[in-house]
Amino acid sequence: MAFGSATLTDAGGAVSDLFSSFADKAKAKYDFAEASNYGLASDLATQNEKFTETSTAIKEAQQQRQLTNTLGGQQADVAGAGFAESGSALDLLRDSASQGALTHAVLGQQGLITEAGYTEQAQSFKTMQQAAIDAGNAENDAATGAGITGIIKGIASVATLFTGGGSSLLSGVGSLLMGGGSPSGYGKG
Repeated sequence: MAFGSATLTDAGGAVSDLFSSFADKAKAKYDFAEASNYGLASDLATQNEKFTETSTAIKEAQQQRQLTNTLGGQQADVAGAGFAESGSALDLLRDSASQGALTHAVLGQQGLITEAGYTEQAQSFKTMQQAAIDAGNAENDAATGAGITGIIKGIASVATLFTGGGSSLLSGVGSLLMGGGSPSGYGKG
């Protein structure tokens, strides 16, 4: 049994690849945790969108009630003063109704804008969640590949002990795959 530089090279490569496999698995674990957090953030953004929708409806109802009270109060004031609902009194009522309609429309638009922002935020978090899942899957694939190459290099390291320790089994396989060392790729060089 010979112990040579190829033995050390293959053994070192095996250890390196196996530790790389462990690191890739750890990275995958954290990628999946990150994906989970993005999913939670997306769910919260969706909830905020629903809360905004409800809140906007409540604000619109409160504003409509306030407008109705204002118009009713103005009509009562006009009637209490003994005036008819004409001329300036009618202008005042029309102006109050217009202002109320404008306020109602602004409240509705502000609510829709806020809802759209939360919807976009939720979609963004869903996209980041999928990217983190994809990264975790890629890390798991890398871990599998590194584990396999680590095992192959470990076997090659042991094999060099029986081949005289001079040249790595891996370099022999690589040479065989590359045409036996011939520049043309055919036969012996």
